Amino acid sequence: MTDTTSYRALKARFQPLFDQIAAGAIEREQHRELAYDAVNQLREAGFTALRVPQALGGAGVSLPVLFRLLIDLAEADSNLPQIVRAHFGFVEGRLSSRDAASQDYWFAKVVAGQLWGAAMAERSDSSTNSVSLAPNDPHNEDAGWVLNGEKYYCTGTIYADWVAAVAMHDKDFFSVVVAVDAPGVTREDDWDGFGQRLSGSGTTRFDQVAVAPEHVLRRFKPGE
Repeated sequence: MTDTTSYRALKARFQPLFDQIAAGAIEREQHRELAYDAVNQLREAGFTALRVPQALGGAGVSLPVLFRLLIDLAEADSNLPQIVRAHFGFVEGRLSSRDAASQDYWFAKVVAGQLWGAAMAERSDSSTNSVSLAPNDPHNEDAGWVLNGEKYYCTGTIYADWVAAVAMHDKDFFSVVVAVDAPGVTREDDWDGFGQRLSGSGTTRFDQVAVAPEHVLRRFKPGE
């Protein structure tokens, strides 16, 4: 199936949902009502699993098709593509990892409708990090980790099941994933921006949050 044919079929499938989302967009914006219902409708319709390979239960669409559908979604409510931006970024990261076991583990959750937000951006110098990661046992990283700190600009996290965070340990950066309902995770609805006011881009705090070894996805140097 060509991208054009795939897009047309998916456009026809999702347009009724986009129309429904559009019908409530102005009222949500005027009253600052967070878009929980719209996000849940996208999950249930399989929109958030569009990039997951078909063999793993998703639609396996190409990036150009996804981008065209995100443009259509933005026409309905511009907050929604911003809300799911980090989610699709997480999916792309797993696709590019080529780690079959990791893909099986995480994509099963994506196909089940679970959603990712982000806790990566900093208010200040990006060469430092306000979130720290420490091993439970300095001599055995398989013993797990502990996450502490605070991030702002956590787009989509207030709607999410998981948060993908960047933390620092021993001068290296780490990409980690934690459940939003894990003990010690706090999400604040304190985003006070203009334009996309419902993107949930506020504060996420981590207080002695346990991180399993399999939830540490990547270790990298500043600038990588």
